[in-house]
Amino acid sequence: MFAILAVTAPIFLLIALGFVAVRQAWMPREGAVAMSRYALLFALPALLFDTLSKRSLDSILVPDFLLVYVSASMITYGIGVLVASIARRTSPLDNAFFGMGLSMSNSSYIGYPLVAQLLGEPALIAVVMAILTEVLIILPLTLILTEFHRERGRGSVLRTLGRVLRTVGTNPILLAIAAGLAFAALGWRLPVPIGRTIELLAGSAAVVALFAIGGSLAGQRVRGALGPATAIAAGKLVVHPLVAFGMLLLVPTLDPTLGQAALILAGLPMVTIFPLIAQRYGQGEIPATALVVTTLLAFVTLNLGLWLWGIGVPG
Repeated sequence: MFAILAVTAPIFLLIALGFVAVRQAWMPREGAVAMSRYALLFALPALLFDTLSKRSLDSILVPDFLLVYVSASMITYGIGVLVASIARRTSPLDNAFFGMGLSMSNSSYIGYPLVAQLLGEPALIAVVMAILTEVLIILPLTLILTEFHRERGRGSVLRTLGRVLRTVGTNPILLAIAAGLAFAALGWRLPVPIGRTIELLAGSAAVVALFAIGGSLAGQRVRGALGPATAIAAGKLVVHPLVAFGMLLLVPTLDPTLGQAALILAGLPMVTIFPLIAQRYGQGEIPATALVVTTLLAFVTLNLGLWLWGIGVPG
């Protein structure tokens, strides 16, 4: 357990430092927002592009991993929607965000540094495939369900789908992944000065992103709704990794290291933009509370899961 904590504790301490810095007004909240935008628009895209562009295409997309992770995420999403609709009897709009909260991990900000330190550089392709799952499947599915519910026959289906495609297609992380895949497929290399600039940007991604998470949590207003928020947290931190574990049993051919990466990624808190997206549809209160609760509980559940599954434990 101490070996695991030596890896995970600094990640959560950086999040805590960002939280305290904003809460104590050592840094203005706008500064944390700016850091988050820097990570989203520059550092993380550079990191993903740098990781992908230097690999061969056939080593990046692993069908067995995609089968496990996509299935686990979709099953968990379905469980979330079903539980919300039956137990809470909420609207399809609420149900869609309930499912998103359970199934869309913070693979970019937390997953990347965690997988890199626990499993090493070869496992980072799992992070890329997880991000593809979240950006190309979970996020569009949520947006489609919410947009159709909001329109309820008032708008064109094609116009609704067009809005979703624009939202997904302009995501800078997805664009960086697409560019990285293109460079990997064609064997291209950037000019040395540009390549080194990308590497410098990539090197700043982990610290800036983790600090920005803490700053964003300090800005979230926890206003009751602890019951639904705790249910989302339990689903994200327990149900999602358990479903991923079940899928791994059904796909024994997956490389063990990538299988461990799938468990780590499924056990992460939800993506930081969860309440921001929900807020656009008048659903920000419960997601904001769920994000705070899940991130706090993740330090316990994630470390316990790593210990139980023997991930990061010296042989």
